[in-house]
Parts: sequence; C-alpha cells; structure tokens
Amino acid sequence: MKKIALMCDSSADITKQQAEELEIHVVRMPITINGKEYIEEETIFDEDIIRALNNEEQVKTAQPIIGDLTKMWDDLLETYDEVFYLPLSRELSGTCSVALNLAKEYNGRVTVVDSTFVCYPVVDVLLMAREMFEKGYTAAQVKEKIEIEGELYAVLIPENLTTLKNGGRISPAAASIAGLLKIQPLLSVNKGAIDLIDKVRTLKKAYKEGITYITKDANPDDYIWMIIDADNRAVSDELKIHLEKIVHQTVEQHSFKSVIMSHTGPGTIGFGRIKKIRY
Repeated sequence: MKKIALMCDSSADITKQQAEELEIHVVRMPITINGKEYIEEETIFDEDIIRALNNEEQVKTAQPIIGDLTKMWDDLLETYDEVFYLPLSRELSGTCSVALNLAKEYNGRVTVVDSTFVCYPVVDVLLMAREMFEKGYTAAQVKEKIEIEGELYAVLIPENLTTLKNGGRISPAAASIAGLLKIQPLLSVNKGAIDLIDKVRTLKKAYKEGITYITKDANPDDYIWMIIDADNRAVSDELKIHLEKIVHQTVEQHSFKSVIMSHTGPGTIGFGRIKKIRY
C-alpha cells in the first residue's frame, strides 16, 4: 500500500496538537491585524484574535503562501509516496483552484480535492479518506468519491454582526438596523458557499431554528453531527445536549480557530452535518 500524506490548511480549525495526533499535515494561513501579518498558531493565537476582534481592529485572512504550500508538498514527498490535500471550499477561497493548478506539476503525486468543505469537517473527511486508502482505494478514487458523494451542510449563528460588518460582509447601515431591531441572522453553508437563510429576533430563537434547519429531512444515521463554537463553550455545551436528544447520535464538539473566527466573530455557534461516505 502506498504511503499517502493527508494534508489541509488551517481553516480546518485543527490545532498543532490535534494535527500531530491524527498525523495530518497543515499549511498555516496568514492573518493580518491592522496591516501587520502573522501566521496562525505560529506567531498569533486564538486569544490574540479574540482580543483584536473585541477591540474592533481590522483582522483579515489570506490564502496560504504558495511557496509554503509547495515546500510542504516537496518535503512530504521525500518520505511519502503521495500527498492528498483537502483545502478550504473553492467558494470561499482561491486556494483550491491555485492548488489544483500547482498539483499538475507533480506528475500525479499530489492530489487536490475540488473542495466544498470548511472548518473541522475537513478533518473528518480526511479521516474517511485514510480509511479508504487502507482499504485499497487510490488517491484518484478517493478524490472522486469525496467530490461526488461528500456533503457538508451547516448553519452558522453569529452572536452579533460586528465582525461581519468590520470585514465588509454586510454594510454598516444594515448592521445598525439589524442591531436596532435585534435581528439575528442564520447563515447556511451548503455546497461550499455561505448564504443567509433566515432572520429571527433573538439568539435563543436563532439556536432553536438552527437545530431545526440542520436536522430537517436528514436520517441521523447517515451523518456525522457537529457543533462548533467561537469562544462560547458554555452555550455550546447546552446546545450539544439538545442536538444529541434530537438525532440520537454523538455530536462532536469543536472550536472555531483563528482563521474562521476572524470572519464570523467571537460567540458564533455552528451546527453541522457531514454525510458519511460509503466504502
């Protein structure tokens, strides 16, 4: 059996410790605060991002540096036969298309999935890929199965609109009106893209509706269930119990890390389901 390295970028919300334990290789993404660039989990950490966002500083993220990406591939190919890379959704970042083109120069030794995944679900899909490799699937076959059968549906509920406003994702006027009317948006992640699916008046109602959306028309046995929070573990703990009572499945619990939190803001809660790929 070929020795295949599993790889993602740090938008997958995976810590260095988790990456080492799971033997997943992570190319870290740049983050800028007020124009100064840092590398997530190397020169800047979650608590720094939380502090900056709470202070309404300008926080931005960027694609992995191309040189860092190809250097990781080159280094891995010294000890592995192949690299299998699952990047951030093509709908949310240019990383995917860039990596697909760069991989053409590696004579089939680097496989890049045309991804619709984001956050920690990337890690779950990579673990499915490992099991497929262990059963004798080739990297090309696993790529095809993920691209055809892989599915992520998630609902994101930001605690407030400050970060979305500061990041330019909604206008200051819209954020001000929403704040005055106490409107809470529900954002869906579907086929790799983020869209507004509902607006309600309270966070409590938003959480209830989020669980309704995520469980609607879904056979619980067909999915991996997940809740992710951005520095909001007490609320996440309560909602995890509620979601488990509905789906009668264990619900994974994770944290939004620096890259994703830079876009959604502290306090965000995300409900997610990942389709189990049959193999």
